[in-house]
Amino acid sequence: MSESVIFCEGYHDRAFWAGWLLHLGCVDPGLPTAGSSRRVQVVDPWNDPVIGGHFAYYSRTGRFLRVVPCGGRHLILPLASRRLGQRGTKTLLRLAINVDADTSAAGTAAGPTGLRKQDVLHQVQQIDSGASLNADGNIEVDGGATVVALIRWETHDPPAPGLPDQQTLERLVSAALAAAYPPWAKSVQDWLDARPSPPLPDPKEHAWSYMAGWYAGHGCEDFYSNLWRDANLVPELESRLRSSGAWQIAETVAG
Repeated sequence: MSESVIFCEGYHDRAFWAGWLLHLGCVDPGLPTAGSSRRVQVVDPWNDPVIGGHFAYYSRTGRFLRVVPCGGRHLILPLASRRLGQRGTKTLLRLAINVDADTSAAGTAAGPTGLRKQDVLHQVQQIDSGASLNADGNIEVDGGATVVALIRWETHDPPAPGLPDQQTLERLVSAALAAAYPPWAKSVQDWLDARPSPPLPDPKEHAWSYMAGWYAGHGCEDFYSNLWRDANLVPELESRLRSSGAWQIAETVAG
């Protein structure tokens, strides 16, 4: 019995992963059965119910996969460390840590950034002093019995209308939308620029503008899952996720 776990910052990240994992061929075991509208209670390989905001899937080869929204980046490392500490009794194949990079696309902002690979390696070495980076740039624990990977939401798109500056999930999504539907980006930027007395910039304002303009019927959370059901958008998401290395990690987890 084993599982792989993805620790992400919040519910919108979880929703994005939900659409992505299904796109990669994973299966949602909680889908209602025929004739019912209620989701099925899912249990993990140790027969414990999957609750507390966790989402569960089966990978393409039938392995159990869990997505955990942590309620903020400051909680991700403690929760990931706790799960690593349980690997002796609950086998852990892969652990992915997913955060916003929080750097400036323009290269001008100063301040704290999201977790870096060396931050994760340092934390993991407190649990297994022999942990080290492998040829893929991921961290091997217990000689490779468990592999830890870091995914940072970021994209190499230069600053442009319709894109927030901060490297976040919102910027990744906005960049993909702007590439798939160029007129949308201008409309979003024109609307944001026309606001009277706007608040300080926030990357969410761009994402929610795209949602309100073209996906309002889905609501805020399903907006992120529904992106993966848009055939025009998926190639733009994939190219950016491949460029950052996130796609390769997700493919392995979903395999």
